[in-house]
Amino acid sequence: MEINDQSLSLIFDLMPDPAFFHDDQFRLLKANKAYFDIAGMVPDQALGKFYYEVFPKLSAPLPQCDAALHDPKSYESREEFTFGEKTFISYSYLCRDNDNKLLYVFRVLTDVRSLTNLDRQYKKIAAQFSILFSKSPDAIMLLDGQIFYDCNPATLRMFGCAKQEEFIDRHPSQFSPPLQPNGMDSMLLAKERISEAFKNGSNFFEWSHCKLDGTIFPAEVLLVAFAREGNQVLQATVRDITARKSLEAQLANTAEDLNIALANIITIMSKTMELRDPYTSGHQVRVAKIAVLIALQLKLSKERIKGLELAGLLHDIGKIAIPAEILTKPSAPNEFEFALIRTHAEQGYQLLKDIKFPWPIARTVHQHHERMDGSGYPLGLKGDELLLESRILGVADTLEAMSTNRPYRFALGLKKAVKEIKRGRGTLFDAQVVDAAIEVFQGHNALDEVVGT
Repeated sequence: MEINDQSLSLIFDLMPDPAFFHDDQFRLLKANKAYFDIAGMVPDQALGKFYYEVFPKLSAPLPQCDAALHDPKSYESREEFTFGEKTFISYSYLCRDNDNKLLYVFRVLTDVRSLTNLDRQYKKIAAQFSILFSKSPDAIMLLDGQIFYDCNPATLRMFGCAKQEEFIDRHPSQFSPPLQPNGMDSMLLAKERISEAFKNGSNFFEWSHCKLDGTIFPAEVLLVAFAREGNQVLQATVRDITARKSLEAQLANTAEDLNIALANIITIMSKTMELRDPYTSGHQVRVAKIAVLIALQLKLSKERIKGLELAGLLHDIGKIAIPAEILTKPSAPNEFEFALIRTHAEQGYQLLKDIKFPWPIARTVHQHHERMDGSGYPLGLKGDELLLESRILGVADTLEAMSTNRPYRFALGLKKAVKEIKRGRGTLFDAQVVDAAIEVFQGHNALDEVVGT
């Protein structure tokens, strides 16, 4: 008989244990490299000979091998034999046809020492796991999907149990408050989390646990599914995160305090303009309010709107570099004065660019006079080169400037201002921003009806 499957043959030849095929006369049909190496022969010398003469160099077949070959109901056998100082286990697998006639036998020889070493390794791993299990600062518990059946000492400490009996044989929901922070029933949610772990192999989530005395504490839970004695079980590793949650709350409060302080500083910076130019100060406050209303209409995130509001309060901060007599001049600025006023966007950017805001405030201030078609200043940006915040400020700035008094003219009114942004929709101004602004002011006749004075 010829064994000719190329892939199987390659795998067979790479096996570390000696392996071979023989026929019903015990003659060697095929063997792997490990077998020829241990026999000290090459294929041409060994094939066709009785396997037991080649290796393990006996005068007759191994007893169990012989018995299995002559028993038509036998399909495998196992026996030990000694060769020199080594002991081998011989595993035989008999292939028969439909009439139980033997076709060939596949045999693998395993050095008992390798099994012993493997057993030692398994025992070493088990010992290491036992140490990790008992010494782990995290609570580790085992459950069969319904109840806990084992736990480490850290579990007892975490849940305030004096002995294992107070923890074992309980359902996870019994160490939980009736409801989780999301309002869901702990029993139902625990079943859901366990089911997900069995389905996906693991599940990581936060959970509210409670000690035996009812004290509630937050925890991180990792469920890992594995097979044990033929059954699927779960290992749950639980870490108390009370300290971390407390620190997160402190950091959140600190961040909020810093944001409030930052907002107050920006408000003060904006109000300093009032000392030189009352028109500019009130203008910045109203532009910020308009920008926020437009952003809300566009459904921007709360955090992004906060940055936009602060940019609105500072967008004309660069005018602090412009002489007050020009800003408060009761007549329209001449060409030179207008060119000087136009520098305020660049001046504002230079004042703000080195401040590490959590929002792009400096860039927004820099771009608030840019236009979608590139006709704005100071950089001549256009289209997607402009931040959305800058596009919003551009519309808000125009609406406010036209709707309120200036030192050199009376207010033109909200209707004319809205007409102006409609005229520039899609060319000077972002179309979506214009549409949102129109929605905000629709049905109103004056700016102060919406943003106040």
